[in-house]
Amino acid sequence: MSSHARILVLAALVVPVPIAAQGLFKKSDPLEVTITTGLGALVRDRDSTDRVTHGAEVAYKDSAGTVVRVPITLRTRGHFRRQTSNCDFPPLKVEMTKSAASNTLFQGHRTLKIASSCRPSRSEYEQYILQEYTLYRMYQALTPWSYRTRLAHFTYQDSTGKTKTVQSWGFFVEDAGDLAQRRNSRRFETKGAYFDDLDPMELGYLQLFHYMTGNTDWSVGGLHNITLLRDSVGVIRPVPFDFDWTGAVGARYAFPDKSLNIRSVRDRLWRGDCRPADAMAPVIDRFRARRATMDSVYSTVAAMTPAVKSDMQKYLADFWPQLDNPKKLVADFKRTCMDRN
Repeated sequence: MSSHARILVLAALVVPVPIAAQGLFKKSDPLEVTITTGLGALVRDRDSTDRVTHGAEVAYKDSAGTVVRVPITLRTRGHFRRQTSNCDFPPLKVEMTKSAASNTLFQGHRTLKIASSCRPSRSEYEQYILQEYTLYRMYQALTPWSYRTRLAHFTYQDSTGKTKTVQSWGFFVEDAGDLAQRRNSRRFETKGAYFDDLDPMELGYLQLFHYMTGNTDWSVGGLHNITLLRDSVGVIRPVPFDFDWTGAVGARYAFPDKSLNIRSVRDRLWRGDCRPADAMAPVIDRFRARRATMDSVYSTVAAMTPAVKSDMQKYLADFWPQLDNPKKLVADFKRTCMDRN
């Protein structure tokens, strides 16, 4: 059996599991969250081959103003941002027990990601995390096959009192398993999928969104910054994550792969399939229909500075006129399109 055929056979094993009630992502207003842990040890934990857990507590105020404390464990995660040479503070993964989360904001969650600022002491990097959050929310406005997020201002306190408190913007990201359950699907974790294996509309949304935002840091076949979900009737849909290397964010540490022959992440490049104009038309229609909702996300991120917001808006605004001539757009895409990515 070929590897491609084996992928499709393995994907057939889907048994949907109901998901518990969850409240964290029901609102979009920013949270004030305090995490107390051995902060020095956590920040120094950058070995991607070692799975170290750190005991911690997360605290927030409920609607009555009462402080709610939830015992958790933390792990550092990621690749580029986990390295000390690249970032002062690592991305985190939160784990908690069902009983600890019960009757709290985190009920129904066992694991969550925290997208954290790479360098909390620098305002430029605080803006990057707000911009990345904005792109997550825009993709949520485009399709329900997307990760839910919740913005938060974090205070990281050291339980030993030896390490200085860190305050920073960040956001919670839905766990991939929770996303799969919510969409009545199962994760499809075998590498090597082809574009033709995927739902063409959801693939179209993902590809055009990446083009719009200037994102080349993804791969379906390599499962790089992509989660694949297969529903109960066999349809496989891609869901993107990690948008900090996009041109829309324009982070100073982001650079394109040398093989792509572009000088900057601000240069848009189509890395999607070779679909004709008539197949691209409904994807374009979806973008146009959701543009106002996507643009409204800016108003929900009050901490983004006017200058950063203006630059991001201008970058994305350059994309929309290209949709007015689908035939020309598709002709341009044919120069770099591919059968798989």
